[in-house]
Amino acid sequence: MTSRFDDNVPLPPGTASVVKVTCMDVVMGRGSGTQNHCGNVTYRKLVFLNKELYATSSKFDKLKISKAIVRAVREKGGHFLEMKDKLYFDIGDKRAWDKTSQALREGQTEIRKRLEQEEARWKESKSSLQSDGSSKVAQYKQIISDHRFLDYSKQVLESLYNPSSSAAVNLPTTESTPGVHTPEAVQHACGPNCPHARRRETLNKASADLFAIQQAIRGREPS
Repeated sequence: MTSRFDDNVPLPPGTASVVKVTCMDVVMGRGSGTQNHCGNVTYRKLVFLNKELYATSSKFDKLKISKAIVRAVREKGGHFLEMKDKLYFDIGDKRAWDKTSQALREGQTEIRKRLEQEEARWKESKSSLQSDGSSKVAQYKQIISDHRFLDYSKQVLESLYNPSSSAAVNLPTTESTPGVHTPEAVQHACGPNCPHARRRETLNKASADLFAIQQAIRGREPS
């Protein structure tokens, strides 16, 4: 199925307000109400799970990762929203790309250093293998070489929302964490009993399974 989104034709800022904010939406703004919104929690984790891929990529490919994250959210039915005069409007792709790029850049020095250390240990001992026998950096480079940025983000996002549907993200085996007390803004957005909002601590412990993601991506290819 052809997507209605095209990175070469950025979605402009919305002129019509969004009637209902859902768990798929990312809401701009400061404060706990915005930060604890379920869509924001999931978006931050999606960004986090792209940071090592971002660190491994060239300057030319970094914007592609930002665009892939935004498009994955949109293809899932989400918007990037900002409140104006008590109404929500989509900020458009360009601002969403900028916001995502800014989030991806945070902590890159430490991430690159950690990846270098992990790669050095792998080369020395060959004991830090992923499931297919290659290093983590090598698997990231394969995704970059194949230009599968969107597939990567879509697979991760699907796993964050539906852990049982894919093994692309490693989540804790139990979700006994009590529900997060949602402020009024979050209740307005998705309801006080939203299961995604209550999964914040579980999502914070999630990590990407690169081998599973690559297997899922290859499974989408036509035979």
